[in-house]
Parts: sequence; structure tokens; C-alpha cells
Amino acid sequence: MTFKKTAFLFLCALVLVGCRYEVSPWETDPHCSQKVSIAYNIERLKQFEQKVGTRTEYQVVLVSDPQAYPKSFDRIIQHINGMENVDFILLTGDLADSGLKTEFEWVCDIMEKSDKPIFVAIGNHDSLAFGKKIWAKTFGKKIWAKTFGPTDYSFTYQNSKFIGYNDNQYEFANVPDRDWLKEQTAQSESRDYTFVFSHIPPWDKNFSQELKDMDVDLSLHGHTHNYRYWQYSEVKLPHFVTANTQKAIFGLLTVSQAGLTVEHCINYRCETAQLENR
Repeated sequence: MTFKKTAFLFLCALVLVGCRYEVSPWETDPHCSQKVSIAYNIERLKQFEQKVGTRTEYQVVLVSDPQAYPKSFDRIIQHINGMENVDFILLTGDLADSGLKTEFEWVCDIMEKSDKPIFVAIGNHDSLAFGKKIWAKTFGKKIWAKTFGPTDYSFTYQNSKFIGYNDNQYEFANVPDRDWLKEQTAQSESRDYTFVFSHIPPWDKNFSQELKDMDVDLSLHGHTHNYRYWQYSEVKLPHFVTANTQKAIFGLLTVSQAGLTVEHCINYRCETAQLENR
């Protein structure tokens, strides 16, 4: 082999070693930083709460189903960064469309741009293909500190409790974990409000009643790709469902001593949501 051929092959080898390339689209180890992990964001929110002290009013943004609209999701995050009264974001599932590694990396890159804590709930599309394995590595228990976190978790903020849970009955068995939810909602301490959030709204009236019996004040979701703010007339537990991110849609929850206000935002214009009875 000539010297030129040897040198050429050596340079090619250096290039390949120095590049991050994908061997297969079916890989299950997404390149996401700890900035998207639940553990990281819980700690981040704790530090923020210590800094600002007691707030008589604050806001939470609800975003869902960005899987097919990453550019719109990116613009939403940039817009939320400029909303001074928003303290954190709930991202209620379907981060990916087909459960592929690259899809999770796209959404991770956008989440890392948020200057506010952001908390995820698993969606049904997140569990397709190798989604379950990716979620476990990225958001799950196996490498908790490295990336996201478990599918059931909770945190407290400003004397209120926020409980995220997995209710994806398409891809998981025995969900939601009702015993765990009862433990989390038990009033072992005095609190102002109890919120639950998941990808899919309650499957039936019975589960809505169960949440009501757990003293839940508001239930937050995505999945349907359409905005709705409703309650079963017999149950009287409000459920706020936000649409996907296609038209820069998100929900805005205001928490204050006077009560709760929910707004539906489209193209960055927000209007107070009107509660419907079913």
C-alpha cells in the first residue's frame, strides 16, 4: 500500500473517531443533558422558591404533544422564557411521535433552552418502538441523575402539591397506580392546592370521582390535540386539557390566594377558559 493511501485511510479513521454518528435509528441511548431530568428541575425549583420566598400569585404553563411540531415548540419555549410571572412548565407527554432516539434528542435540545424548570409526563407515543427503553434511560429510574426521572413523581411548591403520573393504558398495564396516588394526595400536611397532571384525561367518570375523593383541585392533561376545560356535572372536578403545539397553543394556570384561573393561549394570545359541564 502506498504512503498516500495509508495517510488517506488514517485521516478517514480520525474523522470517524471524532464524529458523533448514528449506527442505527434504533439506538436507545439519547444524547440528553441532566437539565431535562425531573430530579434536576425539582432541585432547580426548590432553589428558586428559596430565592423568591412566599408568592401571593404565580403562574404555571401547560404544554403538550409537541412531537410533530418541534419548531413551534421551540418558539413556545422562547416565548415562555419572557413571561416573568411563570415559575415553571408542565409538559404532559408525547414528546416523541414514534418513540425514536432522535425524536427525544430534538425535544431535549429545546427543553434545555428553557430558563424555567420543566417537568414531563409520559405519553402514549413516547412508549412506541423503543420508547419505553429510551424513557427509562432518559427520564427513568435506571439513570435518574443523568436525565429525566420516573413516570410517577411529585413535588411541592408554594404550599401546593403537583403530582405527575402515568395513565397510558395503551402501552402499560396497571396504570394509573391508584394506591400511589392515594399516598401522594393524603393530607399529611396542610396545603393550599393539590394538582395532578398526566398525558391522558381521566378514562371515565369513576376515575374522575376517585381523584375528587382524593381532594384534587385541578387535573391537567394533553393527548386529545384539542383544548377543553370541563368537568363531570356530578363530580365537579375541573379537567384542563391543552392542545398540541401546532399553532403555538399552551395553557396558563394562575395560582393565587383568591383561587385558580385557567387560560387557553393560541398564537401567544390568552383568554380565560370557560368551564363546561358534561
